[in-house]
Amino acid sequence: MSLEQHRASGPVDDTGDEVPEPSDEERAARARVRRSATGMCHHEARSALATARKAARGGSPTGRDAVVARAEAEEWERVTGTLADHAGPYDPADDPFVQGEQDARDGPASVAPRAQTLPRQR
Repeated sequence: MSLEQHRASGPVDDTGDEVPEPSDEERAARARVRRSATGMCHHEARSALATARKAARGGSPTGRDAVVARAEAEEWERVTGTLADHAGPYDPADDPFVQGEQDARDGPASVAPRAQTLPRQR
């Protein structure tokens, strides 16, 4: 496609600001990683990340298996990065990313009760 043809078809926004919603399989894979990572220190998570990366590459998984393997490796990478910034074991309750996901899933209804407990200002 020439540049002129591209322009004629209208503006294209390929910045990709929107992140696609993860599939149920990806969510389940991330949840498994978080359960496995709970209580691990950085060096343990780093070892699990290496194993997950090897599994994602080894045998070149396809289809659903590839999606799950990639999601697991990505989550191990995120958890390992989180642990690199703090000393101590991993706990999803202390993970800002996990808490942000939970707040997003709960939606505005979870914010309203907190707002009601704030003292009134005069």
